[in-house]
Amino acid sequence: MKLHTNRTGANCRRVAIYLAEKGLAIEAVHLDLSSGELKTPAFRAINPAGLVPVLELDDGSYLPESTAIIEYLEELHPEPCLIGTTPRHRAHVRAIERIASDLGVLTIAAMQHTHPYFAARLKQEPSVGAALQGLVDQHLTTLERHIGDFPFLAGEWLTIADIVLFPLFQTCRERMGVPFGAEQPRLSAWYDRFAKRPSAQY
Repeated sequence: MKLHTNRTGANCRRVAIYLAEKGLAIEAVHLDLSSGELKTPAFRAINPAGLVPVLELDDGSYLPESTAIIEYLEELHPEPCLIGTTPRHRAHVRAIERIASDLGVLTIAAMQHTHPYFAARLKQEPSVGAALQGLVDQHLTTLERHIGDFPFLAGEWLTIADIVLFPLFQTCRERMGVPFGAEQPRLSAWYDRFAKRPSAQY
């Protein structure tokens, strides 16, 4: 297998962190997002959405979307288990994973209408950004309640839900300079703990 990826994108970081936590090695093909390569017909044949990461399978087919890639690899390599050992726990992990994924989409959409980085790239509509930010805050509050007093989002053990959420926090806080989740003390403490893991350094 080969992983078509990028070194900095939040979705690509999800897969890199997952591989590090699992101790898996997959050949990486690093693509330059600024080169326009992802918009070429050749890459669109791999992923019509023109996005990375994309996992190239042994049979020559391609699997896009970071969460799908992670869950596919988890089925191939179930140990150490990062998705839950019982049907109920797996469902709980997937529910939180879904909230984290939706939060990522909403956050990027909100920042496109509010952050200076995007000002020269599109016509910003502050009212749209404000409406989306309200949804972002709701999702953060939901995750704050989910984690409660547990060390990880779904309980006592690290799961793919943590891996999906961490790169979003990392991108917002370290690359975009946004105090993402600062009003959620439990999530902020969770982020600080995760940032010390060896996988977060990849």
